[in-house]
Amino acid sequence: MSIVKFIGITGGTGAGKSTLCDALQIKYPDIIGLIQLDDYFKPAEERPKVSEIISSDHPESLYLNKLFNDLTELSKGNSVMINTKNEKLNPEYKNTKTRIPAEFNPKPIMLVEGFLILHDERIRKMLSTSIWLDIDHETRWSRRVHFKDDEYEKKVLIPMHKKYVEPTKEYAEHIIDVSDSSKEQVLEKVEGIIKNLP
Repeated sequence: MSIVKFIGITGGTGAGKSTLCDALQIKYPDIIGLIQLDDYFKPAEERPKVSEIISSDHPESLYLNKLFNDLTELSKGNSVMINTKNEKLNPEYKNTKTRIPAEFNPKPIMLVEGFLILHDERIRKMLSTSIWLDIDHETRWSRRVHFKDDEYEKKVLIPMHKKYVEPTKEYAEHIIDVSDSSKEQVLEKVEGIIKNLP
């Protein structure tokens, strides 16, 4: 029996996943921890190509086995080492583009955030619940702050989202339409879900 409750926070790029997770961690620092899928990307040379472009939006671009193993250790109450780009733990990442090892300790609730966390059945089964932040592609793309390339968007991002990300929406226990909601409203809805966990 896991001593940690894992909550999946998912949806397409730019849906507001990281913003939501930051707000939850700030409000409940002693109770809520965070594991981000962004820390599990393979090096560029190991990622598959789509339309001759290196894809960061394909499941094989990620170390999903490593993520599963780390969640398993956390569920047992053990800490894990992760090479992270998280700006709180690695404030120089924007300048160095180098991930650094950091220790992640289990907390009663661990958010597992990322666009493909529901793709892997083993990871899905570890989640106490999962939340999909729903919003249209145009808005999500306009919000995206990193690597905005029109060719990548059309040839890689959109096809990969339709093929691999959107289908995982069916596995989400909760779908929140965030298109007309403020950050505070989304936070309140998610707090309600967390408080009602068994």
